[in-house]
Amino acid sequence: MNRSISSFLTLTAGTLLSTSVFAASLDGTQWQTIDDKTGEKKAIIQLYENNGRVSGKIIKVLDREKAKAVCTKCPGSLKNQPIEGLRILTGLKADGNNRWRDGKLVDPESGKVYSGKLTLSDNGQSLDLRGYVGTPLFGRSQTWQRIK
Repeated sequence: MNRSISSFLTLTAGTLLSTSVFAASLDGTQWQTIDDKTGEKKAIIQLYENNGRVSGKIIKVLDREKAKAVCTKCPGSLKNQPIEGLRILTGLKADGNNRWRDGKLVDPESGKVYSGKLTLSDNGQSLDLRGYVGTPLFGRSQTWQRIK
């Protein structure tokens, strides 16, 4: 095989492997949440990374009546905090395949805390969020849309 073709194939294979091993960054991205039961647009979430972990907070509640609400049912330091600005995702760790796992998420409506994981779509425009108790088989999912 020609040396330049061999070098090109090696470089191409290395590039493909490296992109599948490293996860995309979610730092600073904003997402439109869509209620999995009603299909209604509910809020805008901003994600950020710190020490290799992804967290997220509600930066805007779309329902004007709920925009000034506080999280009366949330646990611990989140109790009675405003919904806008509330950190609802914490500690999600990248697994190297556009997925993040082993995090916690808080449902501000019920105050319940769930284990959570995120999966970024191949085109990077949607994010699947799964909240569950015990195992991912027992939970709910939402698909969020990226805000450009």
